[in-house]
Amino acid sequence: MVHFTHDEWSPSEKTIKLIKQIAYSCRSFRLDGQSHLYCLN
Repeated sequence: MVHFTHDEWSPSEKTIKLIKQIAYSCRSFRLDGQSHLYCLN
């Protein structure tokens, strides 16, 4: 699937790196039907 966006809406490289760091270090899991979040530092 191809997504087309305007150039002015593109996030900066710094923002992309921050999002990747958060996505890498924070995970979620389900336990007893509830979602939980934990972060790896």
